[in-house]
Amino acid sequence: MNKHYLSILLLFAFSSCVNDDLPVEKDVKDICIDSIIPCPVIIGEENKGCVANVIFLAEGFTEEEMSEFRDLCDIAKQAILDMEPFKSSRNSLNFYKVESPSITSGIKTIEFTSTCNGTTGTNTTSDTPWSVFSNKIGLQRLLGIESSRRDALETLYGHYATGDYVYTIIIANSSGYFASAEFPGVTEYNTISNPKVSNMILSKYDSGEIFKFLARHEFGHSFGNLDDEYEDSEANCALKIQPWFLPVEPKLNILTDNPGNWFEGARYSRTGYWREWSNSIMRNEFYSTEFSPIQRTIVEQRLTEAVGCQ
Repeated sequence: MNKHYLSILLLFAFSSCVNDDLPVEKDVKDICIDSIIPCPVIIGEENKGCVANVIFLAEGFTEEEMSEFRDLCDIAKQAILDMEPFKSSRNSLNFYKVESPSITSGIKTIEFTSTCNGTTGTNTTSDTPWSVFSNKIGLQRLLGIESSRRDALETLYGHYATGDYVYTIIIANSSGYFASAEFPGVTEYNTISNPKVSNMILSKYDSGEIFKFLARHEFGHSFGNLDDEYEDSEANCALKIQPWFLPVEPKLNILTDNPGNWFEGARYSRTGYWREWSNSIMRNEFYSTEFSPIQRTIVEQRLTEAVGCQ
């Protein structure tokens, strides 16, 4: 299997991540590495026509642990479909799974030194298909993915985009409270031109209610294009290291002036930003399956763009 992963790396090195360079005459669902990185397999019934595609990927699950990954896919899928507007649009969403096996169980962590909180984490190793790691930019809970593997997501799954993007969800085999997400059309690596993949990563955590919350919350970022609504001074400092994630202009669920009866504190800051609800999925409402009204309006528009039918 180590030899196989070397082959994958070689493929990534010689594959362009510009979508125009992908072979358009070939069935795009055949752009995968059989038996090493399997092709996506539909979960349940496949919806035809105007749809948005969501693909779950296994990370840190060995062949012997893959049944757990399959169960987590079902749990995460249902967590998303428990929310409106996804519940009413279930016939416009396809969910796939990729049982990408790891040689070692679990994910690695990195050591990181910053002016925000000094040196945190330790360097550990793992042998996994997506090279996911925790302690990105010195935030233990923040998951990262190596540049070459993010490029690979674009190459392998970019043509699953229907309306605007395809949405990949990497489930990491870790009981830590870990997650991260891109916003649609935004990646941290400038090697990707016109990205068609919007990726998020989450740990299995408890395989229960908190895992469901992580799935809903991070999907609010990668699909809904929503900002975080909680306050966190450590994150506020660290995330300024990567301005791609924290641009000057907030997302549409956050306002810079109070329109009346909104709550101050969002985007990791106690002041200067206002959120509609005191608590929500985009803050830390762990058991909620309901977006605030402005969040839902934004996600409904995103759903129209993602499905691709006007």
